[in-house]
Amino acid sequence: MDKLKAIITQVFFLGFFLIPFNSYRGLSFMGEFSQDANALIFILGFFLLTFSFILTKEVKYPTSNFVIHIFLIFLIWVGITFLINLPSITTSYFKQTSGINRFLRQLFSLVLSSILFFTFYYNAISYIGKHKILNLIRTTFLASLLIVSVYGFLEFLILRAGLSQLKSILNVFDYLPFVDIYLDIKNYRLSSITYEPPALAIYLITVGGWMFSYILTHKGFWKYIPTILILFLAIASGSRTSLVVILFQFMIFSFQIFHLKRYHQLIIRILKMTVASILILSIVNYKTVEEFVEEKAASLDFTDVKNNFSNQSRLGIQYTSLLIFKENPFFGVGYGQQAYHAEHKYPYWAVKNNWEFEHKYLNEKIKSFPPGYNIYTRLLAETGAIGLLLFLSFLASFFYQAKELKKNSEDRTIGIIIIVSMAGFVLNWLQIDSFRMYGVWLCLALLCFFYNNRLKEKINAV
Repeated sequence: MDKLKAIITQVFFLGFFLIPFNSYRGLSFMGEFSQDANALIFILGFFLLTFSFILTKEVKYPTSNFVIHIFLIFLIWVGITFLINLPSITTSYFKQTSGINRFLRQLFSLVLSSILFFTFYYNAISYIGKHKILNLIRTTFLASLLIVSVYGFLEFLILRAGLSQLKSILNVFDYLPFVDIYLDIKNYRLSSITYEPPALAIYLITVGGWMFSYILTHKGFWKYIPTILILFLAIASGSRTSLVVILFQFMIFSFQIFHLKRYHQLIIRILKMTVASILILSIVNYKTVEEFVEEKAASLDFTDVKNNFSNQSRLGIQYTSLLIFKENPFFGVGYGQQAYHAEHKYPYWAVKNNWEFEHKYLNEKIKSFPPGYNIYTRLLAETGAIGLLLFLSFLASFFYQAKELKKNSEDRTIGIIIIVSMAGFVLNWLQIDSFRMYGVWLCLALLCFFYNNRLKEKINAV
């Protein structure tokens, strides 16, 4: 059994190492997980855990944790809203998909991430133990970040500096599993070994808190390197998600450590160096800085729906979700059903001259459903006010336990990592509507494991 546990832990680390490895063609039958190489590994890990359970009749699950209780109540509510809306769901049909089929697929995606994968994470963490898990996960993320950074830097030099001769070096990455190299020659955006800039952004959000934590635990200049890599990729990628969320996470991290006296001077020094660097760069090459600021400001201008199709689609779909909620305030329309009710409710200003609606979102030949672009407005539309309230309660209890965990000096670092990571995920959910966020369920598994261990230590001490 010890060998099986060792294999399970190795699969656990391999899965998280492979998070950014998703630029290959993928497996279409896996739906929204089709390009996630790590999902295949985690499925293998869950099967190994199931085999272990058959042999030992033992599997761990944090049933006593109230954060889990709230989430399970949320899942029950998802089922209740399905039953209440069953008459309309059975008649729904859009993009060659029935309402029942859509519900089952979306529910499976939610359960796969939040129950099956989570259970696998929690057991793997318990096999490793609290004294090793932090450094092993962080080292795993650092190893993948180094690969992502090398590719990203080469990509930056080729696209932004015009060093096309480096393409031959970049081609070496084609030998990596689950990676097909691609250069965005049109928009000059970076995606590294992920399939698109937003995917790179989600990866950076996932590992950001872990990389920032090196500042807390290591000495010398080296401890800043992981943070520098994260910030470089976030800014250089061209993804507004990276720019906003990663900087927000870094601010949260700085706030979390500022009350610790030994970091006061460090934070002040970093601020001084940042201001000085910006001033020097602005003076030496002010035109480049001006163009960069204008470019980022334009990408973040959500009021410009005429020149930015992405913003036009995002705001239009979010607005439509609120219209659906207004008509179904208590029970929503059923989980996964938003697109069926939105088809004829999209505002004219969102659809007008917008190729995304014409060729993708309202095109019956394209089977993929239009994204909800916001988990909160999606839950309002699909599960009503009660569903959103339960989900927000889940998030609030998440942060409460992480804050309590941070109060213990032994668990301070993991507490800060969880708070910083979840702050990024919560902000990022304002522009995506998927629960396929591996970092969220990893943080939940770590929170339950460390928090439950702390409670046991208190009980034993009495």
